[in-house]
Amino acid sequence: MLLIHDLGELVVERDSRPHEPGGTKPRTILALLCAGAGSPVPASTLITEVWGPDAPEKTQRALESQMWRLRKALSPDGDGRSPIATDRAGYRLDLSTVTLDSATFEAAAATANARHGASTALRDLDDALSLWRGEPFTTAASTPTLDQARRRLHTARTALLTRRADLLFEGGHIERALDEAQALITHDPLDEHAWTVKIGALAASGQRAEALTAYRDIRELLATELGMDPGDELRAAHRSVLDDHSRTVRRIHLPSQHTSFVGRDHELAELVRLLGSERAISITGIPGVGKTRLALEAARRAADSFDDGVWFIPRRTGTDDAGAILATMRVQPSADAPTALDQVCAHLSTMSALLVLDGAPPDTADAPAPNVVDAILQRCAAVTVLGVGAPLGVEGEHVVTVHPLPVDATAGYAGPPPAHRLLTDRIRVAIGTFDPDAADRTDLDRICRAMGGLPLGLELAAARTATFSLHEVAEQFGAEMPEPVQRAFALAYESLGDDLAATFLRLTALRNPFTPTLAESVCDNRGSQVTDALTELARRSLLWPIRGDRHRPTRFTVLSTVADHARTAEPVAARTALQRRDDAITALLTTTSMRSSATSARDLARVDNDHHTVVAFLESVVIDPDRVEEHVDLIDRLGPYWFLRRRLADGIRLLRRAAQTCTTGKTSPRTQALVTLSLGAALAFSQLTDEAHHHLTAITPNELDTLTADDDPETRTLRLAFVTLAAWTGDAHELASRFSRRAASALDAGPDTRPIAATVTAAVALCELTAGDVAAGVENAHRALALSTELGDPLAMHLACVMMGIGALFEGDTQMGLKWNDQAFRAYLDAGGVQICDTIEQRGNHLAAAADIRRAGAAFAVARTYAADAGMAWPRGPFTHDAVRRCRETDNDAFDAGWRDGSAAARDALATGDHERFAGM
Repeated sequence: MLLIHDLGELVVERDSRPHEPGGTKPRTILALLCAGAGSPVPASTLITEVWGPDAPEKTQRALESQMWRLRKALSPDGDGRSPIATDRAGYRLDLSTVTLDSATFEAAAATANARHGASTALRDLDDALSLWRGEPFTTAASTPTLDQARRRLHTARTALLTRRADLLFEGGHIERALDEAQALITHDPLDEHAWTVKIGALAASGQRAEALTAYRDIRELLATELGMDPGDELRAAHRSVLDDHSRTVRRIHLPSQHTSFVGRDHELAELVRLLGSERAISITGIPGVGKTRLALEAARRAADSFDDGVWFIPRRTGTDDAGAILATMRVQPSADAPTALDQVCAHLSTMSALLVLDGAPPDTADAPAPNVVDAILQRCAAVTVLGVGAPLGVEGEHVVTVHPLPVDATAGYAGPPPAHRLLTDRIRVAIGTFDPDAADRTDLDRICRAMGGLPLGLELAAARTATFSLHEVAEQFGAEMPEPVQRAFALAYESLGDDLAATFLRLTALRNPFTPTLAESVCDNRGSQVTDALTELARRSLLWPIRGDRHRPTRFTVLSTVADHARTAEPVAARTALQRRDDAITALLTTTSMRSSATSARDLARVDNDHHTVVAFLESVVIDPDRVEEHVDLIDRLGPYWFLRRRLADGIRLLRRAAQTCTTGKTSPRTQALVTLSLGAALAFSQLTDEAHHHLTAITPNELDTLTADDDPETRTLRLAFVTLAAWTGDAHELASRFSRRAASALDAGPDTRPIAATVTAAVALCELTAGDVAAGVENAHRALALSTELGDPLAMHLACVMMGIGALFEGDTQMGLKWNDQAFRAYLDAGGVQICDTIEQRGNHLAAAADIRRAGAAFAVARTYAADAGMAWPRGPFTHDAVRRCRETDNDAFDAGWRDGSAAARDALATGDHERFAGM
């Protein structure tokens, strides 16, 4: 089946392979056929649109020539199946052989209002809208027919977006509905239905003032632009807000907010839930992180739970909490209550109210005062207190720590990262209409990262766009942080005591995210003290915890902007922290066995959990000849880690830099040889075969033996076996055989190599089978299987099972092939592997041979997604192209359905680390 992606740049694929339609004329012809959506397009129309109305008569022959080239480009070699049909009415796309994005898109738009079930309809809408990649037919010329088709497709997209906004609003997804409505308004400021959704969503989220302002804005816009009043739908939305507003406004005593609330959906939902069940909640976080804004929004949304209203109590210098409450609520003095606290409790004793105490507690060092909040909670049974800025200090208090907004995409939300959403919203407030393009999104990301996602910084950046362009603001904020933001970070760091500040400074040497185990290593292994310090730093929002699960431990990220301030303030201590980091990573890599064993999954995961800090350490090593010389053995033994843990791109980058450092002549021949061999192996596993072969043949096995004569036998033999597997994967089979023979000789040379006998035997078997010595290969494969069981070597078991599965594939025994594949997959996970693309691709071949088309499509999609994520070419095996083609010819719909399922599952697994889900898929 041919796939034509025409919603954006015109892209053509057949059997997952791109086909180039040609230059501007053939692209324009193809776009006109797409615009016809299966209907004939007369030759005269094509000539007029492509060559112009004054085209000479001979242009008919030019059209036929272009059509012949286009058919040849879009059809597989020699099969004669053309997606372009000819009849008396003209040329048309044969939609029985073509999947056309625009046709799928318009069909979805036509049926959008007829679908039942909100979740199903939303999923269908998301699938359809995901086809839209930009302006349709962008690589084709502009013609009247194509311009009309573009307008038609834009109308269809607007219908889909509108339907999605309605479904989101009806389903209670208020924030997303608001975003969708705002996007529609940005595209068409006079879209009354989009304004209706916006007004309803604002009211539903408790932002009734903002909803009334929105109605006023559209009413004025309609009057100015069209000279007309709002329609019935808008007026009904306005009346609904007014009816509810008059009752609520009397109970809400909170400062008015003139901007929409953006970016804290999860924290807001948690706070509203707590306000409905708990009586003492506090919000903490560094200055400028948006604690007060979050508290106000939560209080506004929870107002219906408090019959006597919600009250904002600003804590003032020189006034205790009781005095601040009396002043704000205007409580009259009473002779029956001698103290301010007694008056407060008497006033609140019969009320159902929420008090929002904003700011740090009053300083009572000279004359310690009773805890006012504690007294209120004990004496006023229906009062809830929400503290902002510091813990309330009462028993049973729930502390919610607010962190800067995420700069990267977050799980559970399909859209821009929260920091981007806030910055975009505030820019719209500053300059009006703002619909960011790709260049704008790059500048938005630069600003968000420079500000560390701190809302204060994002608000300041947005305000500057009223004067400067977005790109200029990105340049300004990248060069110098605004003084209020600097002050916020300085306050956050300076509020730490000496011990906590020293711990934090050591942690700044680590690269995000890092594990508590590594944190203990750089902090002198102080165990529970470090755990307590991590907890306290997280409470202060200087660290951001990433909660662990069964696949990964809890990890932490340091707020980079505060870390930069700390390192600048303490440069000597920062250099010492870097040395501690290097010592900790050196110890981690030295003590982690890279030999395949029963503990490999655990051992490699230890390194992988702190991968980013490992890379930071190696980046400092590979640029220094002396350090490359010192750590070359660590570099050499990381080969299995790069491949098994899906880290080949990082490994290749670092090894290339190390190889460049070795060209200075300041490293030994042994070091140069090991770096060259390691780079060649990494390139081979990535199937960069030409470059890999160049490096792998730069050192002969004899030269390698001479240079590494002092290495222990197990290390030397394992190195030869690993290079054998790399060369074999990179299709350098003759070279792999040479290394395998040397590995086999080393295995026979002494008993010290016994623990790796299974791996070496499996590598030898692979080479024998490839060379055509089937009998010897099968015999060694069986030996490797037996040895791997005896020695507890899961990687060797994986390789042996892969070979058995290939044999079953050749014999046509698909059921046995699938069984071997299951065993290979589980052994691979036991070996610590997470780069599952090769094994799952082989499974796809088995399923294709068994005519299980949908499952084959899912398996191939998983393999491709994993390969793409690791920057590896796909397909990996020689049989896959033919298998995919056969599946599509047999049942293209089933294959596409499986492909979609597999792609979605693979993306989720990569995000969560749940690779085990594909066992037996």
